[in-house]
Amino acid sequence: MNILPGIGIGEIRYGMVEKEIISFFGKPDRIDESEYVEGNGDWHRELWYSLRNLTFTFNNDDDFRLGTITVMGAGYSLFKKQLFGLGVEEVSRLIAKDTGEIAKLEDWSSEELPNHKCLIHDGLGIMFPNYHSC
Repeated sequence: MNILPGIGIGEIRYGMVEKEIISFFGKPDRIDESEYVEGNGDWHRELWYSLRNLTFTFNNDDDFRLGTITVMGAGYSLFKKQLFGLGVEEVSRLIAKDTGEIAKLEDWSSEELPNHKCLIHDGLGIMFPNYHSC
């Protein structure tokens, strides 16, 4: 499947409702529902398709329409390139070549993930997390 920045992935489009995703992929492996911050009323639901390396997130502030697609593994391409398994510098270079914009590398380290870095490309609206040292 091709990742289509600002549009979706393959035939899946931002703004779809859960029933449309389930109609396309079938029953998800797992459905999670929670608040981003407990007690604030900002609810979201996630449909997990683990074997496909995908999750789809629907937020209540978007009337539970698809707002976030998370790709968690290989099998998906961006600009006809497979990016999984590549180093952060190589991903940054490839994206800059296709977009003319240099992505920012941010340190998102925490106690649980001490080497968590994230390459953020504002123009594409895409984040590329890297949980290992760069």
